Amino acid sequence: MSSGIRKPGGARKPNNTSQEQRQRTSSVPASRYAAEGNSRGVRRPSSMVNTAEKPVKKTSEKAKKMKNKRYKVPLVIFFVFVLIGVVILSAFLSYTYLVDKYENPVTIESIYLDEGTSVKFRIDKGMTTKEIADNLFDMGLIENKTMYRFLSKFNGFDGQYKIGTYTLCDDLTYDEVMTILAGEPETVKVTFPEGFTTEQIAARLEANNVVSAKDFLKAVETIDVSSYPFLSGITGKTRDHRLDGYLFPDTYEFDVKANVEDVIYKMLNRFNELYLPAYYEKATEAGLSVDDVVVLASIVEREAKLKSEKARIAGVFINRLNSKDENLNKLQSCATIRYVYKKLYNEDIINITEEHEKEDDPYNTYMYRGLTPGAICNPGIESIKSVLNYERCDYYFFVLNAKDGVGSHIFSKTYQEHLQAKNQYG
Repeated sequence: MSSGIRKPGGARKPNNTSQEQRQRTSSVPASRYAAEGNSRGVRRPSSMVNTAEKPVKKTSEKAKKMKNKRYKVPLVIFFVFVLIGVVILSAFLSYTYLVDKYENPVTIESIYLDEGTSVKFRIDKGMTTKEIADNLFDMGLIENKTMYRFLSKFNGFDGQYKIGTYTLCDDLTYDEVMTILAGEPETVKVTFPEGFTTEQIAARLEANNVVSAKDFLKAVETIDVSSYPFLSGITGKTRDHRLDGYLFPDTYEFDVKANVEDVIYKMLNRFNELYLPAYYEKATEAGLSVDDVVVLASIVEREAKLKSEKARIAGVFINRLNSKDENLNKLQSCATIRYVYKKLYNEDIINITEEHEKEDDPYNTYMYRGLTPGAICNPGIESIKSVLNYERCDYYFFVLNAKDGVGSHIFSKTYQEHLQAKNQYG
């Protein structure tokens, strides 16, 4: 009985199930064939084509992005490390530079200059650090212009460089070069005493290695002096040197191998500085031009030994210039005779004779009336002021007192008194 009774649900399924399985099984190769596409000539439904292509496209774009990302990340990391390396290297170099700078500070005294390779380097007015670096590079004194400009700014040398001439050589460090150029330029102090002639000034400039005497004397005749109003009176005059009397005697500081024009302008500027505006009015009141004052002051400079006598000697010469007496209206200055003989024969005359007084030269005040064509020397400010403030007196003669040993003079009103003074004190 048991074998003949079927439980509910336990009945055998019809063969449809096995048919569905066969269909399901058979659908696998069908889908494969569909996936293979037209290789078998089977046309795929549009719905199947779309669902098969979209995932492939998305996967390709994503792969490209991933690939690019894989290359970009290492590149960024590389540049970061390079940047870090540069920063570290710069910091290290800066540190070592500063340590060396402070452990071994550069001073003018510590710098060694090789005379065999030394050259003169000049900084002119208005030159920038860039221009200085360019010139240093062109002369082979530095290897890198950019490095020099950087260190100049880094060390605070910008704006510290001074006009002038310096000695450098090609084995100096940047710090040494900058220290020299920011220090004092190579100059030389030259003193020109009151009463120096233009030739004496030229010779002293050459002796001190400032400019050559030849170049100086040439420039005196050709230099542009139109900006100096006090020189307007020298035009048209036949003088030994155009600027005689105006090359003011003083102590100057010149660059070694200076420009000759700069030397002359410095001396003219000094004259302009000391010849005050009030002096122009004083000269006019005395009936004198600026050039008259300078020429007469040059004669006083060479005649007077004592400062206290300069104004009186100037007064004697003013009296003679204004005199109507033919025996008195010539200056008859021994200083002009000495000037003539020094100029013509390079002779230094001490005792002047009648023969000396006959030397025909426009600067001989024994032969010619009035002032000399130009100054016989370059007078100091005291001689100039003595002419502007000359002593109003009755004297027409003076003779050196040879007995007192200080260079004083004996003054006389008449020629007879003068002869007596010469016999007694001369």
